[in-house]
Amino acid sequence: MIKLIVWLNLEIGRPVRAGELVVADPDPRGGLQGQFRYAESYLTSGTGFALDPIHLPLEADLLEVNRPQAGIHAVFEDSLPDDWGRQLLVRRHRLAGHARRPPQLLPLLAGDGMGALSYSSSDRVPSQQTPVGGRKLAELQRQAMLFESGIATPDEDLTLLFQAGSLPGGARPKALIQKNGTAWLAKFASSRDHFDVVALEAAAMQLARLSGIDTPQTKLTSCGEHKALLVERFDLDLQKQTRTHVISMKSLLGVEGFYYLGYQDMAAVIRKISSYPAEDLLKLFRQMVFNALIGNTDDHLKNFCFYCNGRSWRLSPAFDLVPDIGRNREHVLRIGSSTMPPDRRTLRQEAKHFGIKRQARADEVIDTVLSSADHLETVFTSCGVPEADHDHFSRDISRRLKRLHD
Repeated sequence: MIKLIVWLNLEIGRPVRAGELVVADPDPRGGLQGQFRYAESYLTSGTGFALDPIHLPLEADLLEVNRPQAGIHAVFEDSLPDDWGRQLLVRRHRLAGHARRPPQLLPLLAGDGMGALSYSSSDRVPSQQTPVGGRKLAELQRQAMLFESGIATPDEDLTLLFQAGSLPGGARPKALIQKNGTAWLAKFASSRDHFDVVALEAAAMQLARLSGIDTPQTKLTSCGEHKALLVERFDLDLQKQTRTHVISMKSLLGVEGFYYLGYQDMAAVIRKISSYPAEDLLKLFRQMVFNALIGNTDDHLKNFCFYCNGRSWRLSPAFDLVPDIGRNREHVLRIGSSTMPPDRRTLRQEAKHFGIKRQARADEVIDTVLSSADHLETVFTSCGVPEADHDHFSRDISRRLKRLHD
């Protein structure tokens, strides 16, 4: 049996005991049965809020979870890294196959994961590591490439990467750093890249801002012989010494494995839990149009999330915006009734699900987003997108743009 205390850290250095997770030993088929209960002190504090406003209501009852593969509610699994960071966690702690399930990984995060939750197996509050500074970027990039290559490497040659790279989500190489008093997610090139993904993501984020989309600030920086994209973390404010609680749309929608959902499903979540639904619906509609424009087909549910500062729930800024680097053509999420690239008519029909009732207003929002394509060449050039990538994605986006104008 595994017992974990869940801590909420909205104010750095002042953790609050939010509740307790209990996960039974695996059943004969390997399934895990878990439970969560809010701490009485949290319930009576007057400042507590539901960690998952849909699946974990703020009440004294024991809250069971029916996720036998994980054994914990999805909001807690959101704290864990995905492929890249999880591989590093396994390597760093030399975890055998039977010791890699979510309840076993949570206490290894200490107090440094994404969002505001941390976990401990005792009453002792998880301690934070010394943050990695921005001056170590080139060394982090070198260690990331070394780890990704699969070349046998002593652990001592990966120490910096273990410290900074085993916490963030996603499948690509990245690390958490601090630079000039700001917390950043540093995103590196991968040896498996067929395009300059770092430059393309930098360009996509810049185009998104030109479209009126709320995104974190980004900086493209040299990193030894390579470059890295720094994305400001919206879950951690070092100046104010605060964190925000984060939960993915995947967790809020309660889906597992393969799913066939769309932007309308996320709009329904916004209407249900957002403190400012009209604003957040418009934000999501803009992002849907932008994803259709640039061919961001990697629009899965973990690339959208809500955050809570203890007072209100809001749709997060847009992140992980890239053109169709996987040449998938189909989106993960449906736009209208299909995952194929939409046309103008589809976007107009979708608008009503986002609170946009007049076609003239829908066209205004759509055209504002599409106008960012006027800056495509300038932005690609300023971000150092290689000529071959520039030509390939300019043609692809032009085809999508024509479809969205017709």
